[in-house]
Amino acid sequence: MKRVKIVALTMILTAALLIAEVMIVRSVSNYEPVSGVVFAAAKIPEGTVIQAGMLCEKKIPLSMVHTRAVKRTGDIVGKICAVNVEEGEMFLSSKVCGEDEYDIIKVKDGQSRLFSVEFKGDQANGWHLATGQYVDIMFVPDDRSKADLSQGGYAGGSYGDEGGEGAYALSGGVRRLRNIRIAAIMDDRGKLLKDFDKTAVPKYISFEVEKGQDEFLAYAKSNGRLEISAIPLGTGDAGIK
Repeated sequence: MKRVKIVALTMILTAALLIAEVMIVRSVSNYEPVSGVVFAAAKIPEGTVIQAGMLCEKKIPLSMVHTRAVKRTGDIVGKICAVNVEEGEMFLSSKVCGEDEYDIIKVKDGQSRLFSVEFKGDQANGWHLATGQYVDIMFVPDDRSKADLSQGGYAGGSYGDEGGEGAYALSGGVRRLRNIRIAAIMDDRGKLLKDFDKTAVPKYISFEVEKGQDEFLAYAKSNGRLEISAIPLGTGDAGIK
Protein backbone atom coordinates (compact mmCIF):
# COMPACT_ATOMS: atom_id res chain seq x y z
CA MET A 1 0.00 0.00 0.00
CA LYS A 2 2.82 2.31 0.93
CA ARG A 3 4.55 1.54 -2.36
CA VAL A 4 1.42 2.44 -4.31
CA LYS A 5 1.28 5.80 -2.58
CA ILE A 6 4.92 6.48 -3.41
CA VAL A 7 4.37 5.60 -7.07
CA ALA A 8 1.24 7.79 -7.24
CA LEU A 9 3.06 10.70 -5.61
CA THR A 10 5.97 10.29 -8.03
CA MET A 11 3.60 10.37 -10.99
CA ILE A 12 1.86 13.48 -9.69
CA LEU A 13 5.19 15.29 -9.19
CA THR A 14 6.38 14.22 -12.63
CA ALA A 15 3.18 15.51 -14.22
CA ALA A 16 3.45 18.79 -12.33
CA LEU A 17 7.06 19.24 -13.42
CA LEU A 18 6.07 18.42 -17.00
CA ILE A 19 3.28 21.00 -16.98
CA ALA A 20 5.60 23.62 -15.48
CA GLU A 21 8.20 22.90 -18.15
CA VAL A 22 5.62 23.23 -20.92
CA MET A 23 4.41 26.58 -19.51
CA ILE A 24 7.98 27.89 -19.24
CA VAL A 25 8.78 26.86 -22.83
CA ARG A 26 5.60 28.50 -24.09
CA SER A 27 6.32 31.66 -22.12
CA VAL A 28 9.86 31.88 -23.49
CA SER A 29 8.76 31.18 -27.05
CA ASN A 30 6.13 33.96 -26.86
CA TYR A 31 8.49 36.49 -25.29
CA GLU A 32 9.09 39.65 -27.35
CA PRO A 33 11.43 42.47 -26.37
CA VAL A 34 9.99 45.97 -25.93
CA SER A 35 11.28 49.38 -26.93
CA GLY A 36 10.59 52.91 -25.72
CA VAL A 37 8.80 55.08 -28.30
CA VAL A 38 7.59 58.70 -28.26
CA PHE A 39 3.85 59.40 -28.62
CA ALA A 40 1.83 62.61 -28.76
CA ALA A 41 0.28 63.35 -25.36
CA ALA A 42 -2.18 65.73 -27.04
CA LYS A 43 -3.13 66.84 -30.54
CA ILE A 44 -0.32 68.88 -32.07
CA PRO A 45 -1.19 71.11 -35.08
CA GLU A 46 1.14 71.49 -38.04
CA GLY A 47 3.72 74.24 -37.58
CA THR A 48 3.81 73.93 -33.79
CA VAL A 49 7.15 74.11 -32.01
CA ILE A 50 7.24 70.85 -30.03
CA GLN A 51 7.50 71.12 -26.24
CA ALA A 52 8.28 68.34 -23.76
CA GLY A 53 4.79 68.52 -22.24
CA MET A 54 3.25 67.59 -25.60
CA LEU A 55 5.02 64.21 -25.60
CA CYS A 56 5.11 60.96 -23.64
CA GLU A 57 7.25 57.84 -23.86
CA LYS A 58 5.75 54.34 -23.86
CA LYS A 59 7.26 50.87 -24.06
CA ILE A 60 5.68 48.71 -26.74
CA PRO A 61 6.55 45.35 -28.37
CA LEU A 62 9.41 45.67 -30.80
CA SER A 63 7.29 44.33 -33.67
CA MET A 64 4.97 47.34 -33.31
CA VAL A 65 7.76 49.91 -33.48
CA HIS A 66 7.93 51.76 -36.81
CA THR A 67 11.38 51.92 -38.40
CA ARG A 68 11.20 55.73 -38.26
CA ALA A 69 9.82 55.93 -34.73
CA VAL A 70 11.33 58.57 -32.44
CA LYS A 71 12.80 56.85 -29.37
CA ARG A 72 13.50 59.82 -27.05
CA THR A 73 11.54 63.02 -26.42
CA GLY A 74 14.76 65.03 -26.34
CA ASP A 75 15.36 64.19 -30.00
CA ILE A 76 12.41 66.31 -31.17
CA VAL A 77 11.80 68.92 -28.47
CA GLY A 78 12.27 72.35 -30.05
CA LYS A 79 11.65 71.09 -33.58
CA ILE A 80 8.59 71.90 -35.69
CA CYS A 81 5.68 69.54 -36.24
CA ALA A 82 5.54 69.18 -40.04
CA VAL A 83 2.02 67.65 -40.10
CA ASN A 84 -1.00 67.46 -37.81
CA VAL A 85 -0.38 64.78 -35.18
CA GLU A 86 -3.30 63.30 -33.23
CA GLU A 87 -3.29 62.49 -29.52
CA GLY A 88 -1.81 59.04 -28.92
CA GLU A 89 -0.15 58.92 -32.35
CA MET A 90 3.36 57.51 -32.63
CA PHE A 91 5.92 60.15 -33.56
CA LEU A 92 7.95 59.39 -36.67
CA SER A 93 11.06 61.28 -37.72
CA SER A 94 9.28 62.23 -40.96
CA LYS A 95 6.68 64.19 -38.97
CA VAL A 96 9.15 66.72 -37.56
CA CYS A 97 11.66 69.08 -39.08
CA GLY A 98 14.05 71.83 -38.13
CA GLU A 99 13.09 75.49 -38.49
CA ASP A 100 15.26 75.83 -41.60
CA GLU A 101 13.50 72.86 -43.22
CA TYR A 102 9.92 73.94 -42.58
CA ASP A 103 8.06 75.57 -45.45
CA ILE A 104 7.33 78.95 -43.94
CA ILE A 105 7.87 82.35 -45.51
CA LYS A 106 9.85 84.68 -43.27
CA VAL A 107 10.02 88.46 -43.30
CA LYS A 108 12.91 90.56 -42.04
CA ASP A 109 10.70 93.34 -40.71
CA GLY A 110 7.92 92.28 -38.34
CA GLN A 111 5.75 95.15 -39.66
CA SER A 112 6.00 93.97 -43.26
CA ARG A 113 3.42 91.97 -45.15
CA LEU A 114 3.64 89.41 -47.95
CA PHE A 115 2.25 89.92 -51.43
CA SER A 116 2.46 87.20 -54.10
CA VAL A 117 2.50 87.73 -57.84
CA GLU A 118 2.46 85.22 -60.68
CA PHE A 119 5.22 85.74 -63.23
CA LYS A 120 6.31 84.29 -66.54
CA GLY A 121 9.96 83.58 -67.24
CA ASP A 122 10.54 86.67 -69.39
CA GLN A 123 9.05 88.89 -66.68
CA ALA A 124 11.26 87.45 -63.95
CA ASN A 125 14.68 87.36 -65.62
CA GLY A 126 14.31 83.74 -66.59
CA TRP A 127 13.83 82.93 -62.88
CA HIS A 128 17.50 83.52 -62.12
CA LEU A 129 16.41 84.96 -58.82
CA ALA A 130 16.88 83.91 -55.22
CA THR A 131 15.02 84.19 -51.95
CA GLY A 132 16.36 87.18 -50.02
CA GLN A 133 17.42 89.03 -53.17
CA TYR A 134 16.40 92.69 -53.57
CA VAL A 135 14.87 93.76 -56.88
CA ASP A 136 12.95 96.62 -58.47
CA ILE A 137 9.37 95.94 -59.55
CA MET A 138 8.23 97.79 -62.66
CA PHE A 139 4.56 98.43 -63.37
CA VAL A 140 3.72 98.95 -67.05
CA PRO A 141 0.10 100.19 -67.21
CA ASP A 142 -2.30 99.28 -70.01
CA ASP A 143 -3.71 102.03 -72.24
CA ARG A 144 -6.72 102.73 -70.03
CA SER A 145 -4.57 102.94 -66.92
CA LYS A 146 -2.14 105.28 -68.67
CA ALA A 147 -5.00 107.66 -69.31
CA ASP A 148 -6.16 107.44 -65.69
CA LEU A 149 -2.66 108.01 -64.35
CA SER A 150 -2.09 111.00 -66.65
CA GLN A 151 -5.14 112.59 -65.02
CA GLY A 152 -3.91 111.85 -61.52
CA GLY A 153 -5.70 108.56 -61.08
CA TYR A 154 -4.93 106.23 -58.17
CA ALA A 155 -2.17 103.63 -58.47
CA GLY A 156 -1.34 102.69 -54.92
CA GLY A 157 0.42 105.44 -53.08
CA SER A 158 2.33 108.64 -53.64
CA TYR A 159 4.96 109.10 -56.34
CA GLY A 160 8.33 110.75 -56.57
CA ASP A 161 9.08 110.42 -52.85
CA GLU A 162 12.06 108.15 -52.34
CA GLY A 163 11.10 107.46 -48.75
CA GLY A 164 7.39 107.07 -49.48
CA GLU A 165 5.26 103.97 -49.51
CA GLY A 166 4.24 104.19 -53.14
CA ALA A 167 6.11 103.97 -56.42
CA TYR A 168 8.41 106.18 -58.47
CA ALA A 169 6.81 107.78 -61.52
CA LEU A 170 8.72 107.14 -64.75
CA SER A 171 8.06 108.02 -68.39
CA GLY A 172 5.11 106.50 -70.22
CA GLY A 173 3.18 105.95 -67.01
CA VAL A 174 5.61 103.28 -65.84
CA ARG A 175 5.99 103.02 -62.07
CA ARG A 176 8.89 101.53 -60.11
CA LEU A 177 9.10 100.06 -56.62
CA ARG A 178 12.72 100.07 -55.49
CA ASN A 179 14.61 97.55 -53.39
CA ILE A 180 11.83 95.07 -52.73
CA ARG A 181 12.90 91.88 -50.98
CA ILE A 182 11.96 88.50 -52.45
CA ALA A 183 10.58 86.61 -49.45
CA ALA A 184 9.91 83.35 -51.31
CA ILE A 185 9.78 81.71 -54.72
CA MET A 186 7.11 79.04 -55.22
CA ASP A 187 6.21 76.44 -57.82
CA ASP A 188 2.76 75.95 -59.36
CA ARG A 189 1.61 74.00 -56.25
CA GLY A 190 2.67 76.73 -53.86
CA LYS A 191 5.67 74.77 -52.60
CA LEU A 192 8.61 76.89 -51.54
CA LEU A 193 11.76 76.54 -53.62
CA LYS A 194 14.69 76.88 -51.24
CA ASP A 195 17.25 77.41 -53.98
CA PHE A 196 16.94 77.67 -57.72
CA ASP A 197 16.16 74.15 -58.90
CA LYS A 198 16.25 73.50 -62.64
CA THR A 199 13.97 70.48 -62.16
CA ALA A 200 11.26 72.67 -60.62
CA VAL A 201 9.06 75.20 -62.39
CA PRO A 202 8.93 78.53 -60.49
CA LYS A 203 5.66 80.39 -60.87
CA TYR A 204 4.99 82.76 -57.98
CA ILE A 205 7.11 85.28 -56.14
CA SER A 206 6.15 86.45 -52.66
CA PHE A 207 7.47 89.94 -51.93
CA GLU A 208 8.03 91.52 -48.53
CA VAL A 209 6.35 94.90 -48.79
CA GLU A 210 5.11 97.81 -46.69
CA LYS A 211 1.60 99.15 -46.41
CA GLY A 212 0.98 101.19 -49.54
CA GLN A 213 3.26 99.01 -51.64
CA ASP A 214 0.75 96.18 -51.35
CA GLU A 215 -1.98 98.57 -52.56
CA PHE A 216 0.17 99.52 -55.52
CA LEU A 217 0.77 95.87 -56.45
CA ALA A 218 -2.92 95.03 -56.08
CA TYR A 219 -3.76 97.86 -58.49
CA ALA A 220 -0.96 96.90 -60.86
CA LYS A 221 -2.03 93.25 -61.15
CA SER A 222 -5.34 94.29 -62.70
CA ASN A 223 -4.28 97.34 -64.68
CA GLY A 224 -1.23 96.33 -66.66
CA ARG A 225 1.73 94.03 -66.20
CA LEU A 226 4.64 93.73 -63.80
CA GLU A 227 8.29 93.23 -64.64
CA ILE A 228 11.26 92.54 -62.37
CA SER A 229 14.46 94.53 -62.77
CA ALA A 230 17.32 92.84 -60.97
CA ILE A 231 21.07 93.22 -60.73
CA PRO A 232 22.56 89.74 -61.35
CA LEU A 233 23.58 87.87 -58.22
CA GLY A 234 27.26 88.05 -57.42
CA THR A 235 27.82 91.55 -58.80
CA GLY A 236 27.82 93.15 -55.38
CA ASP A 237 24.68 95.32 -55.50
CA ALA A 238 22.04 92.63 -55.91
CA GLY A 239 22.44 91.78 -52.26
CA ILE A 240 20.83 88.92 -50.39
CA LYS A 241 20.56 90.84 -47.16
